Amino acid sequence: MTPPNIVVIQADQMAAQAMGAYGDDAARTPHMDALAADGAVFDRAYCTTPLCAPSRASMMTGKLPSELGCFDNGADFPSSEPTFAHRLRAMGYHTALVGRMHFIGPDQHHGFEQRLTTDVYPADMDMVPDWERPLGERLQWYHNADPVYEAGVSTATVQQDFDDEVGFRSLRHLADRVRANRAAGEDQPFLMVTSFIHPHDPYEPPREHWDRFFAGQIPDPAHPEVPDVEQDPHSHRLRTMCGFDQREPTLEEVRRARHAYYAAVAYIDDHVGRIRDRLEELGLAENTVVIVTSDHGDMLGEKGLWYKMSPYEQSARVPLIMWGPEDVVPKGRFANPVSLLDLAPTLVELAGGGGSGAGAAGADAAGSGAPGASGGSEAVTSPVSATDEVVAKGQAGLSLFESIRRETSGTSKPDDRDVVIEYLAEGTYRPQVTLVRGQYKFVLCPGDPDQLFDLVADPDELVNKAADPAYEGIADQLRTELEGRYDFGALESEILGSQEKRRLVAEALQAGTSRPWDFNPDPEQRYVRGDFWGALSYGQIKDVSR
Repeated sequence: MTPPNIVVIQADQMAAQAMGAYGDDAARTPHMDALAADGAVFDRAYCTTPLCAPSRASMMTGKLPSELGCFDNGADFPSSEPTFAHRLRAMGYHTALVGRMHFIGPDQHHGFEQRLTTDVYPADMDMVPDWERPLGERLQWYHNADPVYEAGVSTATVQQDFDDEVGFRSLRHLADRVRANRAAGEDQPFLMVTSFIHPHDPYEPPREHWDRFFAGQIPDPAHPEVPDVEQDPHSHRLRTMCGFDQREPTLEEVRRARHAYYAAVAYIDDHVGRIRDRLEELGLAENTVVIVTSDHGDMLGEKGLWYKMSPYEQSARVPLIMWGPEDVVPKGRFANPVSLLDLAPTLVELAGGGGSGAGAAGADAAGSGAPGASGGSEAVTSPVSATDEVVAKGQAGLSLFESIRRETSGTSKPDDRDVVIEYLAEGTYRPQVTLVRGQYKFVLCPGDPDQLFDLVADPDELVNKAADPAYEGIADQLRTELEGRYDFGALESEILGSQEKRRLVAEALQAGTSRPWDFNPDPEQRYVRGDFWGALSYGQIKDVSR
């Protein structure tokens, strides 16, 4: 089959629980909900780390942050690591990044043939944590509590300016792909990754989106109480780092911040709708797969926490919706846990033909239990190829189509695959690693009490079962699993050494002449230049709806 075009739309800090497709009646997300209704929805999708830069590097490579050395938002992403952009480009795709990907380091493309905007955050090593520094001695770039206290409508902001440009350039790029293919007399498939900064704090949406919600419509945090420090010191460290230990937001401030956040999600939804409309207008929709996701979630006041950096569900879960032609994307909701590690092998499978999704998930599913059963996924080499053993340990990505095939055929259940979530950045002093297996979530951080949550009996993660005799067996099993995978002492030493080296490099690069790594797009040569009538003809795309 003709490989489909692929559009990946990524928001920043967009929590699954604040979307209609994931059961929130207060959300105003009709465009994403429509994609979900006609596509595949993964109800238990997790990031690999609840922090922007390492989550995105991990997503693009199919490797965990600890494997990449991308521990935090100040860690450079090695150019030698293959990404899904490299892989699809090698398979004949045109690849373009529009917007944000928080690449740290001099390589601001990582396999994308085109990049159409700069990033909203700097590419330098400006955000290197220091695990030897008391959290109360705040670094300038730490998250702080101000976005909660100051949330509200803004007529213009840096984030609105950025996302409006990302939206515009995404729409124009879709037209440019049609123009380029028409001029070349071919139908080269494309990958467009459109990445927005909303609804990331500061919570400052436009008036139009704020006014879509009425007073009392958005629910308050279900459990705003801060967990006991003896049971959960990590949450208290995060509160100290952000300043919430010094001042607690009032209920009115919490409500205003949540209102602003939901409005920012609605703002993203409008962009999703415009992209889908443009695909229809250009005649691209019938052979394009659209994937909507985020790099992590937002606590939004649950357990006294805001933003991300926590292993709790609101922070670590992400939306993951896939929509496309019926013979490519299966329609339905899928319960088996998946990870952002799975995006890379999914895109490679699509690029290998795109026909193995719906067909294999239907009548042929029973015979496709082994990874790599479809032609596309077999083509992927490390880090996203995997044997059953490696996939079962959650250490490599698994095509979402393969996950669907296993689930629908009954060859895999929710507890048959582990999902690993790491946190190796500011707000902790030692590596924190979380293992999700079926209904259980186990959190291990040397020096902290173990945490075990039964997500079926306790979906709000209120009761730590790690010391409960009734859960002793599963706690021992999951602890042993993590201790077998990680040398926590060696990982801690590696992170501390990396922090020290990067601080030296960052300080040195600020001395003398500074040369930032930020990407600055080349000036575009478009409109009428040279061949007058040829330029006009090239630019015209006739309305295909009549």
